[in-house]
Amino acid sequence: MKLRAFHIILLLLMGLSAQGQVVKLTERQREEQRNFIRHDTLPVRVEALPDEVNTRFSEYCGRLLPDSTFFFTSMRANAEEDLDHLFETSWYCNIYQSRLLPDGDYTPSEALPVSINSLKFFNSNFCFNEKQDLLIYSRCTRNNDGDLRCALWQSSREGHTWSKPKKLPATVNAEGSSTLQPFLVETDNMNVLYFVSDRKQGIGGLDIWYSVVQDGHYQTPVNAGPTINTEGNEVTPFYDKHKGVLYFSSDEHLGIGDYDIFYCPGALGRWEQVANMGVPFNSEYNDFYFTLDPSGENGYLSSNRPHDGMEESDTCCNDLFQFHWMLPIDTVTTPPVDTPDIHEKIASVLPIVLYFQNDQPDPRSISDTTITDYPALYAQYMSDNALYVRETGRGLTEAERKAAEQAMRKFLRDSVATGYERLQKLTQYLHEALSAGETVEITVSGYASPLHNSDYNRHLSSRRIYSLLNYLRKTENGFFIPYLDNKKPGLIIHLDPQGAVQRSFKTQETRETVYGVEAAKDRKIIITGGKTTD
Repeated sequence: MKLRAFHIILLLLMGLSAQGQVVKLTERQREEQRNFIRHDTLPVRVEALPDEVNTRFSEYCGRLLPDSTFFFTSMRANAEEDLDHLFETSWYCNIYQSRLLPDGDYTPSEALPVSINSLKFFNSNFCFNEKQDLLIYSRCTRNNDGDLRCALWQSSREGHTWSKPKKLPATVNAEGSSTLQPFLVETDNMNVLYFVSDRKQGIGGLDIWYSVVQDGHYQTPVNAGPTINTEGNEVTPFYDKHKGVLYFSSDEHLGIGDYDIFYCPGALGRWEQVANMGVPFNSEYNDFYFTLDPSGENGYLSSNRPHDGMEESDTCCNDLFQFHWMLPIDTVTTPPVDTPDIHEKIASVLPIVLYFQNDQPDPRSISDTTITDYPALYAQYMSDNALYVRETGRGLTEAERKAAEQAMRKFLRDSVATGYERLQKLTQYLHEALSAGETVEITVSGYASPLHNSDYNRHLSSRRIYSLLNYLRKTENGFFIPYLDNKKPGLIIHLDPQGAVQRSFKTQETRETVYGVEAAKDRKIIITGGKTTD
């Protein structure tokens, strides 16, 4: 069997198919990201599950229920010789169950009955309701073109018997698209079904969507929005309703592997900031299907990372891993090795460049301040990404249009989004430094494109700086407010509204002066400095 082909089709089964070209970071940017994520190594032990669960094939989507029953999905071949015949009748993808014993071992796994694991489908990722008497799971088939199409089905359990599965309505299973990877959240007022789909009106390839469920009726699904979803693929949602946090994986949010695990506080379409889970949850391989066990602290994930003496090249298939938070290490007797101090952490993310849409915030204003914060401006910028891509190529030849559109997509992902991600990291480090009694000094310089006179551009540059200050006031539950109001010492911010950059446009067409990449690069603030003292 050709391992490359197997791995690609396996990703399709798990809902990780790539829809179009995803813009990648430069190697230098990726290495910088790897470095500061690696420095955030957490006191977590990650171990592969034993052979009673993991096979030489692929296991993923692990769920431990309160009664110690462990469910998971596995894609296997009936026999060794079947490896050369990918997706013939000798291959199957089914849901299995095992049991976690008090000593930490697992019982040998067995497949759920054929009422669930129909031979007509690849029976894949799943979720349960809280009573564990409702199973929602994806069933995938191949269409006439050989492409996989997945839809969500549900089955009810009475005792040990599962009912005949029923396909969820067309409001959830959109025609002509795949719907998979469900996660059901139950509250007193309503239920919410999160899932993954490549349906139309999405932001990227695979997006996370949700449908509100009331009295058994699935309302029209809504995209989780640009904070969560990117032009890449966002997959395997898991929602912790007790903490109000969504966990998911992405190949486009900044990370250290092909797919990293991320988390974001919020719900439905209202989200705060996406953050990387860090090492060892993430590796330089594919990491996804993060789930919590009934304790709400430890849990499981799936990865194709090497383990237990595996060769690094043997990363065809995924295994299930369990993670446990460890007790804090006594730093007096066993000091951490090569752990960066706060000086190095802040320096690792600076300088930061944050970008703005034309004449934002507060168009045509001559005020030096604004009440708008940067996250709101960023969200609007990213939601208008299709407009910028379309307009930057308007009126050009076919070859020029494609080049201009590609350059704009790259700018939006590698510059605009990267800047916002680095701002979130800086915020975390500032909080850490000030809490430790450090003094941090930074400079924020504002710039504008040369479309207005110098006085107006200085006002605009100042408003852009203030949008950052407004963000600091609102984030971290107001932690930075006393520092910004000089009621607490430690944070020194120098404001430097520079005005317009020196640039001349080849034409005065809106395509170039408003929607062009070079003009977009002028509309920014730059955060520098970061020197800390005791």
